[in-house]
Amino acid sequence: MTVPDWLTIGRVFATFVLLILLQACAHPPVPVWTAWLAVALFVGAALTDWLDGHLARLWRIESDFGRLFDPLADKLLVAVTFIGLLGAGLLPVWFVSLVVAREFLITGIRLVAGQKGVVLAAENVGKHKTVTQMVTAIIGLLLLAVDPLMPYGRNLLNLAVWVTAVITAGSGLYYLKSNYPLLVATARRHCR
Repeated sequence: MTVPDWLTIGRVFATFVLLILLQACAHPPVPVWTAWLAVALFVGAALTDWLDGHLARLWRIESDFGRLFDPLADKLLVAVTFIGLLGAGLLPVWFVSLVVAREFLITGIRLVAGQKGVVLAAENVGKHKTVTQMVTAIIGLLLLAVDPLMPYGRNLLNLAVWVTAVITAGSGLYYLKSNYPLLVATARRHCR
């Protein structure tokens, strides 16, 4: 196991701590320190996403573990945060459902590719999706910490939700299109 791999594992553990904090924030009045701790933990975990990839490339120690588990750790972090923000009434159900459905779809594609001996590394479109999702999560967590009813903050969060929804859906369609031959070949093999 390399340092970048340990950072990925650390992000998974941080996600479970974040889950506990978000559960505490789900029942008003939200303890201010809990909400701020959730913001700090999420930002720290999000930064490890950048750091593990940077170190793996810099030290030339990219691994199949990192290519597979780094995106899964990101998906877990974002999904837990969005579900927590949904529970706090800050995100709409359709948006969280879109994000979670897209992540299941791409994970399924990765599993099919893995059966063929192919490890799908993250594409740029997926990285853009992750960045917009993390920015949206940070805005939502900040609103939770400051004031969920703040009108300008709500407007900013709504804008971030729509931008993220478009990029999330677009990246899902991109992965489907890019891996369509692999999926068709697998489906044909199972239909015989």
